[in-house]
Amino acid sequence: MSTTTSGTGRARRRHRWVGWTVLALVVAALVAVGLFARDALTARAALTEALTEVPAAQDAASTGDLETATAVLDRVQGHTATARSSTDGPLWALAAHAPLVGADVHAVAVASATADDLAAVVLPSLAEVAGVVGGGALTLTPDGVDLAPLEDAAPVMADAASTFDAIDARLATVEPADLHAETAAPFAQLVAATDELRPTVRTADRVTSLGPVMLGADGPRRYLVLAQNNAELRATGGIPGALALVTVDDGKVTLERQVPTGEIPIFDAPVLPLDPGVEQLYTDRVGRFLQDTTLTPDFPTAAALTAEMWLRSQDEAVDGVVATDPVALSYLLEATGPIEVDGRTVDSENVVRTLLSDVYADYGGGDASDAFFAAVSAQVMSTFLAGDVDLGVASDALVRSADEHRLLVWSAHPDEQERLTGTVVAGDIETADRARDSIGVFFNDGTGGKMSYYLDHEITLTESTCTAAGRVDTFTVALASTAPDDAADLPWYVTGGGADRVAPGVTRTFVVLYAPHGGWLTDIQVGEEPAPAQPAMIAGRAARSVMQDLAPGESVALTFSTVTPARTSPVLGTGDGQVDVWSTPTARAGGLRTLDVAPCG
Repeated sequence: MSTTTSGTGRARRRHRWVGWTVLALVVAALVAVGLFARDALTARAALTEALTEVPAAQDAASTGDLETATAVLDRVQGHTATARSSTDGPLWALAAHAPLVGADVHAVAVASATADDLAAVVLPSLAEVAGVVGGGALTLTPDGVDLAPLEDAAPVMADAASTFDAIDARLATVEPADLHAETAAPFAQLVAATDELRPTVRTADRVTSLGPVMLGADGPRRYLVLAQNNAELRATGGIPGALALVTVDDGKVTLERQVPTGEIPIFDAPVLPLDPGVEQLYTDRVGRFLQDTTLTPDFPTAAALTAEMWLRSQDEAVDGVVATDPVALSYLLEATGPIEVDGRTVDSENVVRTLLSDVYADYGGGDASDAFFAAVSAQVMSTFLAGDVDLGVASDALVRSADEHRLLVWSAHPDEQERLTGTVVAGDIETADRARDSIGVFFNDGTGGKMSYYLDHEITLTESTCTAAGRVDTFTVALASTAPDDAADLPWYVTGGGADRVAPGVTRTFVVLYAPHGGWLTDIQVGEEPAPAQPAMIAGRAARSVMQDLAPGESVALTFSTVTPARTSPVLGTGDGQVDVWSTPTARAGGLRTLDVAPCG
């Protein structure tokens, strides 16, 4: 009896203990759920407040009002820190593994941490650099650029870039397909915002780290400057019309001398090994004639060939090559004001026509026109470097030139060139990850004169669809000659004088099409007829070259399609639903545009 009673008591105590344990677990679970809900609501409220403040910070930073931007960011940081602390800890880590909602919980925690990193590190760093570049800290005087502000900003931007690496790694842990719609939409907006911000962060990091070194902070640098002539198009921009050698020492730029391109000899064989596809499409002239190094749209290739030709002919090694054109000069003239060259006033309104058209009527072809071209370029550079310019306008001019691929930079130092890769000034369509899915539409003159000045073009996307093979995009390239009816009577050095059996007055252009890396080109037509095309494979890209002649006033439409293969690991920052179209910068159109395409997942 006692045994039975004792056993029953132990059983009752055991059941009571189990009951209390279950009750405790239920209470703990209920408390956890309550805390989780509370934290989630706190995080949402904090992020909502932060998002309402961010536009004010952006506007203030863009106008140079750094005091206001800093004050707003201080408030934003408080909100994002609250959101981050509310979505961190063991409860959230445990909930991230829960069925049905785990992926959403993890995404919210990632979003909160990302927002806090942006507010606490990335945006303040960008604001500081904006203060250096646009707030007056960076000055240009006759003694050169004061490099100290850039050097001081370098570690700040390096920290921001490192933080962005952590952001990218964190965002990569979220699978958007696993999210519910309520979470997926705002998370997609966050990813889009970071995609838009990433190039700015990377560029600011490179500018502050590379800028001082490339501007002679650690010792003198010597650069070769190519002035490209858009009146005789080459894929990169134009035939090199003049060369200038400049030295940069601790921010001070000195023009050493100018050399006509005719002084660089024609080499018997390519000065550097050529990609077989480059030689197939453009012939070995790319590696033997300095004027033809820019037949390839890949600027690192063109620049390395140019530097080697300079070394062999002048016995001088250079630290890099910079290319620009008259349109970029027109942007700089907005900052310097008009200049006087050989009794002629040149300003931002007339410099393009003066250098690409009028000069041939006034000076004839050959050395005289090249000398005037070089004199204008040198005078603009000298005036700019004298320091009596509106630095804000000058900065905008340089950014605009780079965005249009009218300002290109290559470094002969491999570590620096690696940092330049993928930036807007690199022009590296063959090697940059960001250029992998881009489309190329380039123009090379075949007239042998200066008729490209009269070539107008427009590139449009007419259709974009998703297929099992990848995204198929169809483009139209509208070409038109604006040459006067009596163009045949223009001087021979403008018309080409019948070279290569091109009738005077006719504009001959080789339209070079590049498919995305690993993709292909289809349905190339001029009007309604298939277009004969020279094929090549260049650095993993299918390329085709189509020859097109245009009489004065004539226009045609060239159409083609590209197939961009489905990517298992898309490049960060390429922007789903968009494609970059690289083209040759001409007298009237820039060389880079971004078009909306079908968002194929």
